[in-house]
Amino acid sequence: MNTNPKILGEGLGFDDVLLVPRRSSIRSRFSGEIDTSAQVARGVPPIHIPLLSANMDTVTGWRMATTLALWGAFGVIHRFMSIDEQVKEARRVKERMRVMEDHPPVIPENATIADAQRLLHERERGYVIIYEGESFDGAFVGIATPRDFDAGEPVTPLREVMTPRERMWTVPPGTTLEGAVAVMRQRRIEKVPVVAEDGRLVGVYTTKDHEHYQHYPHASLDAKGQLMVGAAIGVQEGDIERALRLVEAEVDVLVLDIAHGELDYTQEILRRLKIEERIRTPIVAGNVATVEGARYVRDAGADGVKVGVGPGYVCETRDVAGVGIPQITAIMNAAEAFASDQDRLPIIGDGGIRKPGDVAKAIAAGANTVMIGSLLAGTEESPGEPVEQDGMLKKMVRGMASASAFEKRRALGESTTSADDYVPEGRTTFTPYKGKAIKVLKKLRGGLLSGMSYCNARSIEAMHDQAQFVIVKSPLAPEQRRPLQS
Repeated sequence: MNTNPKILGEGLGFDDVLLVPRRSSIRSRFSGEIDTSAQVARGVPPIHIPLLSANMDTVTGWRMATTLALWGAFGVIHRFMSIDEQVKEARRVKERMRVMEDHPPVIPENATIADAQRLLHERERGYVIIYEGESFDGAFVGIATPRDFDAGEPVTPLREVMTPRERMWTVPPGTTLEGAVAVMRQRRIEKVPVVAEDGRLVGVYTTKDHEHYQHYPHASLDAKGQLMVGAAIGVQEGDIERALRLVEAEVDVLVLDIAHGELDYTQEILRRLKIEERIRTPIVAGNVATVEGARYVRDAGADGVKVGVGPGYVCETRDVAGVGIPQITAIMNAAEAFASDQDRLPIIGDGGIRKPGDVAKAIAAGANTVMIGSLLAGTEESPGEPVEQDGMLKKMVRGMASASAFEKRRALGESTTSADDYVPEGRTTFTPYKGKAIKVLKKLRGGLLSGMSYCNARSIEAMHDQAQFVIVKSPLAPEQRRPLQS
């Protein structure tokens, strides 16, 4: 028995444990008996698939975040870009799907077809609402679509090709999406404005939005029916403006991007954002790996906690700094920290996932959701283009504490550290191209469903309560060097 106070105990990683099978009444993992929905943070609707894409610049931009939200997961857009760029990326996700468009693309009647085409490209819409005068106050005079543009030239004013207000079908406020779709089908139109009694525009329903709801029944949606998305922020003074701008863009969760979540910075910025700036958007903080760390984040006012110090495929913190706790133990530490809480803080297991069984183990250890980095970096939706290496298509993945990521941060003014003094705690490598992200999502969720079936767990909460581990012989390779499963 160890009595040295410097040795706190043993740590368990993913390969150190296996889930114990038990008698189960679940007939099939795909029978619909298992509910994998979970919360990312307090105050956020649950997501259907408890998987998040990591806030890394080789993993999550607007395309990845959109794809994951459509299929029922959740993306966190990285912060290594200008504030304007990050806000634009977040808005592209939010505008991809909605019950009713309450912020439609509007343009004055004297604008040209070319002006409208540029606006449609920027907003990714199939119509523009046209108004007269200097500014839009809700009153409008018509609508135009790409089909109308064919009737003129790029320099043709929109008033010459638009469908005028008096020839448009509209619906009153309070009309449901289904009611609007019935009108559109009856009138053989694809867009129908919602117009108040005073003639002012309230919003626009489209058949395309309805089709999205039919095709993606488990999409991660906010209270307004828009796709949910998270965005990362730092802890510098400029990140206050970043946070405020992202809140204005209706981001659903802010994620503090700090390697060591027990720093004073965590408490300081949470207090600044929540008390001084009165931000109501949920904020996830981390990363932590101990009972004390999890409680520190909770007591500082966070709405969710990211757990994981060093398990990532491109993380070198354990090698460079000698710091870390194996991920299964780290997650169990966080679960222990909140065990007696009536309203437990949602836990995000961040890092270390190499194969589907790891997701089931992370959830069993106490995580509500799991954050994925390198496994998604090689997909079509991750930022960057595939390159050919040794006859194979690959995509770059790098840790955000790598040398190349550091140079990017310096170029953005995010760091004042000298390049000569900086010691990277991450690496840059290439991972095989995997095609569409949904293939990875389905594989990971399938493993989770199977693991839950073996544990007779019909929900994430039941997995927390019922799953048990057996310790197996430790692997030869350290946790952070485990290979990715293709």
